[in-house]
Formats: sequence, structure tokens, C-alpha cells
Amino acid sequence: MVFSYYIGYIPYQIVWRFLRILRKKKRIVLHIDSEYDLYLFYNIQKHLKLVDLVVTSIALKKKLENRIDKEISINCYPAFPDAVIMFRNAAWKYPVKKIIKIGMTHGAYNFKRLPKSYYYNMFDLFLMTSDDDVKRSQAKGIKTSKAIGYPKSDSLLNNTYNEAVLVGIRKTLRLDQSKKTLLFTATWDGSGMSAIDKWYNKLHSLLNRFNIVVNLHDKMSQHYRYHLQHQQGIHFIDQPDVYPYILIADVCITDTSSLIAEFCIADKPIVTFSVNKTERTLEDIIIIIKKVSISIDTFSQLPQAIDEALTRNKEFSLIRKKVIQTLISPLDGKAGIRAANEIVRLIPELRK
Repeated sequence: MVFSYYIGYIPYQIVWRFLRILRKKKRIVLHIDSEYDLYLFYNIQKHLKLVDLVVTSIALKKKLENRIDKEISINCYPAFPDAVIMFRNAAWKYPVKKIIKIGMTHGAYNFKRLPKSYYYNMFDLFLMTSDDDVKRSQAKGIKTSKAIGYPKSDSLLNNTYNEAVLVGIRKTLRLDQSKKTLLFTATWDGSGMSAIDKWYNKLHSLLNRFNIVVNLHDKMSQHYRYHLQHQQGIHFIDQPDVYPYILIADVCITDTSSLIAEFCIADKPIVTFSVNKTERTLEDIIIIIKKVSISIDTFSQLPQAIDEALTRNKEFSLIRKKVIQTLISPLDGKAGIRAANEIVRLIPELRK
């Protein structure tokens, strides 16, 4: 258990009970650890009454204040609600059993080893992206999981990004129409499963042949972020919505990022950099990654891998369509509605 849980347990309980007596109606909040969490909630929020926000820093509060509905309040943690929704496995931050806690994965499927079941079982409900993921979680002793699909992916299936939108993106970026477009992404370097160090300072060598777009994990170290933001000729996308950039890409390049699932939905050729095994590495995930992508070890192998991914695209397309059924199910553009229905079941006050 996180040490701060024990330090704050009794004081938190006292304050929560006192505030609960004072307030006239239930307080329901969305716990936000990054701007990305708010984006993940978008396809769920549209089916619910507005939910107030609790953020983890003053800087994040200032960043979001002008981007949310005026009717939504935004406060910094600690908070003492009656119910909390979050995209992080952090129920321990709300150490009162009577607080309803609903968790959801922030990526499609769990591409890394699951944390201990204890943390999941602190939730009343933890929504996962597929039946397969639920089976994996139950095998680890997790009792609160349920599959609803991946609400974020609804936007790839409901014509949110029509051709007019994509044409506008290409024009805004001023992409060279004579070149293929590469999208580089990487998972968080702190996970030990990122390959960003293999390519972040070498992209200039590809600019003669390709347009290059880069999007990083929301918690990526500033060292990498700063370098890529200031590389001439690179289109650095510093926003949570990467979908339009997936759709304009000819090839997507990554490592063990769960964005691989979304590359599969968009049916894009994929190249992946291999990474060393860690305690969080799952062998079945490595097998999935190698099935849907051209896997390489070094940057020098990348140009040939890109050509191979494009040449063998039809072959890999069939594999991607089969694999995505394991990663996200149901995949029908209605995951946001299902998530909202599950939330309302435990928190009826949010019913529209």
C-alpha cells in the first residue's frame, strides 16, 4: 500500500465525515491527473450530467480553467466527495469505504503487467476495454472489473474525423503531398518500456523522404519533449487528441504503447521498436505487438521497415482486424454510452 495512505487515513476520514454532514447534496467528482484524463472522459460525459473536477496540481487547474463548462467547478486535491470517477488506479487517495469509486483504464487494453489486485479491489467498479482483459484481471484476483469497450475509440468509429477535417489538418501542418507521413509515438519513459531514446534525436535523417509528426505520452520526461518541440521540420503535436494524426499518417511508429490498439482500429501500417524486458513486461503483449507490426531493434533498420510495412499492408491488415477483437470489445462506437450506464447504475444522480 502507498505509504501516504496510512499517513492520511485518519485525518481524511475525520474531514470527510464532517463535510458530509454539512453538505446538502452528494458531491461527485472526476479525478484528473492530466489533461489527457479529461479528454478520455469526453465520450462518456456527453451521456451524463456535468461532473465537477478535482485536479492534482495548481498548474493543471490553471491549464483547464478556460477549457471547461462554466457550470463545472474545479478544485485541487485533496477532495472529500461522495463519489469519484478516475482513469488512474488511485482509489487509495480516497480512503473512505463509503465513497463510491469507479475506475477506468487510460489506455486501450493493459499493455503492461497489472498492479496488485488489492488496488483494483478498492474500487466499486473498474471498467476495462475487453472481455479478454477482464479474464486476465480476474485471474489475478481482481473482483471489480467489467468490460465495456474503449470510450475514447468511439471517435474513430462515428465520423468525428471526416475527410474535410483531415484535409484541414494536412493544410494546417503544411505537409508535403509528395511524401508519406510518419507518426512517431512513445509510451512513458518512466515505465522502462519506452523506446524513445532510440529515435528522438535522429529524425532529421528522414526528412528528405517523409513528413514527420510526433506525439508523446502525457507524462514523458521534459528532456525528450523539449528536444522534439525544437527540432526543425518536425511537427510536434502537444495535445491529447492524437486521432486525426493517426488518420493522416501512412505509417505509425511506436514501442509498447497502447496506442497500437488504436492504430489497429484505423488499420494503419505499424513499425515497433523492441525494448528490454522489465518486471512489467507481458509476453503475450509482446507476441501481439510482433503480430501486428514490423519489429526492429535499431534506428538504422527503420527505413527498410517502413517500406516493408507499406508493401505488406494488406497482409497485416487482416491480422490487425483479428487482434483488435482481443484488445477492445465490443468495438461498435457505443462504449461511451455503456460506460455512462455503468456509472449511473452506481451514481444515479448523474443520469441526464
